[in-house]
Amino acid sequence: MSNQLIKPIKVLLGTLLLSFSAQAAALSSDVEKPVSIEANSVVFNKNAGTAVYAGRVEIIQGTLRIIADRIEINAPKNEVQTIKATGNPVQFKQTMDTGKQAVGQAKLLMYYVTQKRLQLSGNASLKQDKDAFTSNIIEYSTATGELKAGGNQAQQGGKPGRVKAIFYPTNKAQ
Repeated sequence: MSNQLIKPIKVLLGTLLLSFSAQAAALSSDVEKPVSIEANSVVFNKNAGTAVYAGRVEIIQGTLRIIADRIEINAPKNEVQTIKATGNPVQFKQTMDTGKQAVGQAKLLMYYVTQKRLQLSGNASLKQDKDAFTSNIIEYSTATGELKAGGNQAQQGGKPGRVKAIFYPTNKAQ
Protein backbone atom coordinates (compact mmCIF):
# COMPACT_ATOMS: atom_id res chain seq x y z
CA MET A 1 0.00 0.00 0.00
CA SER A 2 1.43 3.39 -0.91
CA ASN A 3 2.39 6.08 1.60
CA GLN A 4 -0.20 8.37 0.00
CA LEU A 5 -2.96 6.01 1.13
CA ILE A 6 -1.52 5.52 4.63
CA LYS A 7 -1.06 9.25 5.36
CA PRO A 8 -4.75 9.90 6.23
CA ILE A 9 -4.74 7.04 8.73
CA LYS A 10 -1.56 8.40 10.34
CA VAL A 11 -3.31 11.77 10.72
CA LEU A 12 -6.20 10.08 12.57
CA LEU A 13 -3.84 8.05 14.74
CA GLY A 14 -1.83 11.13 15.64
CA THR A 15 -5.01 12.92 16.64
CA LEU A 16 -6.12 10.09 18.89
CA LEU A 17 -2.69 10.10 20.50
CA LEU A 18 -3.02 13.83 21.19
CA SER A 19 -6.58 13.56 22.48
CA PHE A 20 -5.39 11.95 25.67
CA SER A 21 -2.55 14.41 26.27
CA ALA A 22 -4.54 16.31 28.89
CA GLN A 23 -4.41 13.29 31.18
CA ALA A 24 -1.13 11.64 30.16
CA ALA A 25 1.14 11.24 27.20
CA ALA A 26 0.55 8.36 24.83
CA LEU A 27 3.34 5.86 24.56
CA SER A 28 6.04 7.94 22.83
CA SER A 29 7.29 5.15 20.63
CA ASP A 30 3.86 4.47 19.07
CA VAL A 31 4.19 7.20 16.42
CA GLU A 32 7.35 5.54 15.10
CA LYS A 33 5.68 2.15 14.67
CA PRO A 34 4.27 0.92 11.35
CA VAL A 35 0.52 1.25 10.71
CA SER A 36 -1.32 -2.02 10.06
CA ILE A 37 -4.82 -1.88 8.54
CA GLU A 38 -7.12 -4.87 8.07
CA ALA A 39 -10.66 -4.79 6.69
CA ASN A 40 -13.02 -7.00 4.74
CA SER A 41 -12.82 -4.56 1.83
CA VAL A 42 -11.33 -1.28 0.70
CA VAL A 43 -12.31 0.99 -2.18
CA PHE A 44 -10.00 3.78 -3.34
CA ASN A 45 -11.18 6.41 -5.79
CA LYS A 46 -8.21 8.56 -6.80
CA ASN A 47 -10.32 10.97 -8.89
CA ALA A 48 -12.75 11.63 -6.05
CA GLY A 49 -10.02 11.53 -3.41
CA THR A 50 -11.76 8.96 -1.25
CA ALA A 51 -10.92 5.75 0.51
CA VAL A 52 -13.46 3.53 2.26
CA TYR A 53 -12.43 0.63 4.49
CA ALA A 54 -15.37 -1.60 5.45
CA GLY A 55 -16.09 -4.71 7.49
CA ARG A 56 -14.46 -4.93 10.92
CA VAL A 57 -11.74 -2.41 10.19
CA GLU A 58 -8.81 -2.84 12.55
CA ILE A 59 -5.96 -0.36 12.70
CA ILE A 60 -2.92 -0.99 14.87
CA GLN A 61 0.07 1.27 15.45
CA GLY A 62 2.22 0.33 18.42
CA THR A 63 -0.12 0.07 21.41
CA LEU A 64 -2.90 2.04 19.68
CA ARG A 65 -5.76 -0.11 18.39
CA ILE A 66 -8.89 1.17 16.62
CA ILE A 67 -11.81 -1.06 15.65
CA ALA A 68 -14.65 0.27 13.48
CA ASP A 69 -17.26 -1.10 11.11
CA ARG A 70 -16.28 1.45 8.48
CA ILE A 71 -13.69 4.20 7.97
CA GLU A 72 -14.13 6.82 5.24
CA ILE A 73 -11.37 9.21 4.23
CA ASN A 74 -12.17 12.30 2.18
CA ALA A 75 -9.02 13.72 0.54
CA PRO A 76 -9.80 15.77 -2.57
CA LYS A 77 -6.65 16.89 -4.42
CA ASN A 78 -4.62 14.68 -2.04
CA GLU A 79 -5.45 16.91 0.95
CA VAL A 80 -7.20 15.05 3.76
CA GLN A 81 -10.31 17.00 4.82
CA THR A 82 -12.20 14.51 7.00
CA ILE A 83 -11.84 11.04 8.45
CA LYS A 84 -15.05 9.34 9.58
CA ALA A 85 -15.17 6.09 11.57
CA THR A 86 -18.50 4.45 12.36
CA GLY A 87 -19.31 1.40 14.41
CA ASN A 88 -21.49 -0.06 17.05
CA PRO A 89 -19.37 1.30 18.65
CA VAL A 90 -16.02 2.50 17.27
CA GLN A 91 -13.51 1.41 19.91
CA PHE A 92 -9.97 2.52 20.56
CA LYS A 93 -7.38 1.90 23.24
CA GLN A 94 -3.78 2.78 23.86
CA THR A 95 -1.13 2.46 26.53
CA MET A 96 0.14 5.76 27.96
CA ASP A 97 3.73 6.50 28.98
CA THR A 98 2.54 6.05 32.57
CA GLY A 99 1.68 2.43 31.73
CA LYS A 100 -2.05 3.08 32.18
CA GLN A 101 -4.52 2.09 29.50
CA ALA A 102 -6.66 4.77 27.81
CA VAL A 103 -9.90 3.46 26.30
CA GLY A 104 -12.60 5.23 24.32
CA GLN A 105 -15.68 4.51 22.27
CA ALA A 106 -18.50 6.19 20.37
CA LYS A 107 -20.87 5.35 17.55
CA LEU A 108 -19.23 8.00 15.35
CA LEU A 109 -15.71 9.36 15.35
CA MET A 110 -15.10 12.36 13.06
CA TYR A 111 -11.79 14.10 12.54
CA TYR A 112 -11.91 17.46 10.77
CA VAL A 113 -8.33 17.78 9.60
CA THR A 114 -8.21 21.46 8.60
CA GLN A 115 -9.97 22.48 11.83
CA LYS A 116 -7.81 20.07 13.87
CA ARG A 117 -10.94 18.92 15.66
CA LEU A 118 -11.86 15.41 16.82
CA GLN A 119 -15.51 14.67 17.61
CA LEU A 120 -16.87 11.55 19.29
CA SER A 121 -20.65 11.26 19.21
CA GLY A 122 -23.28 8.73 20.21
CA ASN A 123 -22.70 7.42 23.73
CA ALA A 124 -19.13 8.71 23.72
CA SER A 125 -16.77 7.76 26.51
CA LEU A 126 -13.12 8.20 27.44
CA LYS A 127 -11.57 6.26 30.30
CA GLN A 128 -8.11 6.12 31.78
CA ASP A 129 -7.39 3.94 34.78
CA LYS A 130 -10.44 4.57 37.02
CA ASP A 131 -11.17 8.06 35.66
CA ALA A 132 -14.11 8.22 33.23
CA PHE A 133 -15.72 10.88 31.06
CA THR A 134 -19.02 10.23 29.22
CA SER A 135 -21.34 12.38 27.13
CA ASN A 136 -23.37 12.09 23.98
CA ILE A 137 -20.79 14.32 22.26
CA ILE A 138 -17.13 14.88 23.15
CA GLU A 139 -15.03 17.29 21.07
CA TYR A 140 -11.29 17.83 21.32
CA SER A 141 -9.25 20.50 19.56
CA THR A 142 -5.72 19.35 18.83
CA ALA A 143 -4.83 22.97 18.06
CA THR A 144 -5.88 24.44 21.43
CA GLY A 145 -6.13 21.41 23.70
CA GLU A 146 -9.70 22.37 24.56
CA LEU A 147 -12.14 19.59 25.37
CA LYS A 148 -15.90 20.22 25.16
CA ALA A 149 -18.72 17.84 25.97
CA GLY A 150 -22.50 17.82 25.95
CA GLY A 151 -25.23 17.57 23.40
CA ASN A 152 -28.93 17.70 22.82
CA GLN A 153 -29.54 13.99 22.35
CA ALA A 154 -30.17 11.76 25.35
CA GLN A 155 -27.82 8.93 26.15
CA GLN A 156 -29.32 5.55 26.87
CA GLY A 157 -30.43 5.72 30.50
CA GLY A 158 -29.20 9.32 30.87
CA LYS A 159 -30.55 12.83 30.69
CA PRO A 160 -30.38 14.93 27.49
CA GLY A 161 -27.16 16.89 27.13
CA ARG A 162 -25.66 15.66 30.40
CA VAL A 163 -21.96 15.11 30.93
CA LYS A 164 -20.61 12.70 33.51
CA ALA A 165 -17.05 12.82 34.79
CA ILE A 166 -15.52 10.67 37.50
CA PHE A 167 -12.01 11.55 38.66
CA TYR A 168 -10.03 9.90 41.42
CA PRO A 169 -7.47 11.92 43.35
CA THR A 170 -3.85 11.13 42.58
CA ASN A 171 -2.58 12.67 45.83
CA LYS A 172 -3.74 10.96 48.99
CA ALA A 173 -3.96 12.93 52.25
CA GLN A 174 -1.13 12.16 54.60
